[in-house]
Amino acid sequence: MWGILADVLGRLLPDQQPIIQLSFSLADPARLEDLLTSTGFQDIRVERQTREGGFDSFDEYWEPIQAGIGSIPQIYLALPDAERCAVRDEVKGRLAEFQSGGRLRMSVEMLIGSGRK
Repeated sequence: MWGILADVLGRLLPDQQPIIQLSFSLADPARLEDLLTSTGFQDIRVERQTREGGFDSFDEYWEPIQAGIGSIPQIYLALPDAERCAVRDEVKGRLAEFQSGGRLRMSVEMLIGSGRK
């Protein structure tokens, strides 16, 4: 959901790339399994799931970003006004491909790890 925003900010702020990409750091199933194993979990299962979602408008999508919810939006809010405007415009343009019937239709891919101790 915020991958495009992360991409735009990462290009604008390459020195902050590690922080920007932190939200995506557990995208490797083997790494997640290793983390669970190293903390003593057994019978570990890692499953990739995709969730579909939508927003009535780009503005609805942008609300949590503008509110500063999460590390990526905090980085965005620290930008000067002109750069924030340029980032918002680029993200809005790139999200246009996900518009259908006036709504934004998006999906989120995630890993779900489970086990027992």
